[in-house]
Formats: sequence, C-alpha cells, structure tokens
Amino acid sequence: GINAEYGEFQTFQPYFKRINLRMKLLLVIGFLATCLADQDYLERIRKDMAEAGMTEEEIDMWLQEDSEGELERAMEDLKKGSEYSWDEAKGYQDCPIFRKEMKEKWAKEKKWDGKKSGKWNKESKSRKGSCPYKPKPIDEICSETECPSYDLINGTGCGYTARIIHEAVWVGTSLSDAKDGREYRAAFWRLFSYINGGNSAGVKIDMTVPVLNRFTMNMTTQEITSSQMFFYIPAIHQAAPPAPTGDGVFLTTFDQQYVYSRALGGNNPDEARWTRYFTNLYRALEMDGITPDVSVFGTAGFTRPFFGR
Repeated sequence: GINAEYGEFQTFQPYFKRINLRMKLLLVIGFLATCLADQDYLERIRKDMAEAGMTEEEIDMWLQEDSEGELERAMEDLKKGSEYSWDEAKGYQDCPIFRKEMKEKWAKEKKWDGKKSGKWNKESKSRKGSCPYKPKPIDEICSETECPSYDLINGTGCGYTARIIHEAVWVGTSLSDAKDGREYRAAFWRLFSYINGGNSAGVKIDMTVPVLNRFTMNMTTQEITSSQMFFYIPAIHQAAPPAPTGDGVFLTTFDQQYVYSRALGGNNPDEARWTRYFTNLYRALEMDGITPDVSVFGTAGFTRPFFGR
C-alpha cells in the first residue's frame, strides 16, 4: 500500500469527488511555469494575490522575498516557455484511456477540433497577454530550489510516477477547515513567518519546495478528519532545526516513504479537475496492480504561487 509520506502525496482516492475541497492559494502534485507576453505581469500577479485575499503587506513581502534571483529566474522561465514535452516534464506517459477520455471531453465542450493539430477554439484560449502553460520537470525545479532528497523508482505502468522520499524534518501547521480557502492562506503565512525569522534562532531559512498539504479521511463517513500544511526544512538545518516561536507551528519528522503522484499545471485547479486527477491516479495504480491506502492523500506545489505550476 501507500502511505501519505512525508508529504508529497500518494494515496489517492476515487472518492475524492465527494469532497468539496477548494485549494486556492497553492498546490498540486506538479511543476510548471507560465509564459507571458505583456509588460505588466507583476501588476497582474498583484491583482491575483489581492483577489485571493492577501494584504498589501503580504504581497510586498512575497514579491520582495527573493533568494538568489529567484523572482528574476521565475520571470525568465515564464517568458521563454519550455523545451520539454508534457510527458518529458511529467516523467511518465499518460494512459491511453485517459487521453481518449480527455479528447472526448474537449470535443463535447467544443474546445478541440478533433484533429491531430489539436487546435483550440477562440473561446477556450487563455486570457489576453498569456500563452499556454509550459511544463518544467521536477528535477530541474529542484536544481534551482532545494527539495527533499528522493530516488525515482522505475515503473512499467502509465499515468503516474513513483518515488522513495528519504526521511527528513518538516515544519507544519494544521488547518481547521479543509474547505475554506482562507485557511490555506493563513497556514501558508504561519509557515512563511517561521522561515522568515519566526524561530528560536531568529534566522531566515531559505524557501524550499514542494509546499505540501496532507489530508486524512474517515473511510466510513468520507469526512476529512485532519488537514495540515508543511514546508521542507533545508538540508543545512536538518540536524538541528530551530524551534518555531509562532502559535500553531511545529516540527515533525517524516520517515522514508513511497510516493505515487500525477502532475498537473496551471493556477488554482477547480474541484472537478482535482477530482479527475486524484481519481485517475487511483485508476492508474489499480491498472498496475497497486492498491494504495486511500485514507491519506494530498497535494504538493513545486512552483511559486501565482506563477503557474
């Protein structure tokens, strides 16, 4: 089976569609960046952040928190696009049945012309000033921003990747309501305050990826019983991470675990999209003879919020 590992997630469930989760600020099992053509992109990001409920102070702090040119690098990624195909970036080929179902869905919604060209109709194009989301492999993202160490597991199945995530310390905080987008924003800022000096050593700690959300479900009632968000502690602090000083923030160690995941891009996936990806992950594992523990599941965001995934 599969455990909700250290936080990249894994056990997933066909019952996810029954959960009214609206994860608005961050997170996906995925990577990616967006390419943009207009000159006022940062202003658009500011607007998006404000609409997500962030204060001006939080927006300024987020945009100014730039480690070794991270913001400039992100902007360059957005502008230049990607040299990878989606399959190359995801690290797996999707299952033929999933591709067939998606084409049928697009055709039904009149978003695809049904030809090999794959042309989208005018109504389905992205908003003015942007171009389609461009994929970026996780290992490339992790070469720029620190990630927990892992080993990729070679598999024969389609539609998912498998990794062994090594034991590590993470900093976490709980969410009181997994259905409330404001809870995710508040949780993120509690953890961000910890790495911004809100710790016993008063030191700033580099931002890492992914940002993890972990959920535990009562399989009888289909209700979420526990929701938490985590940041990975950088390797330099793993041996003796400073204790959190903020309320509701804690350190925890995740044992080495197996993680199965699917990847998606874009900002703020809606509930229907989350449902499809979690369900297809479960289906892909079933087709490969793997039965995961669906009582624990989650999401992992590998890119800067509001810069696409």
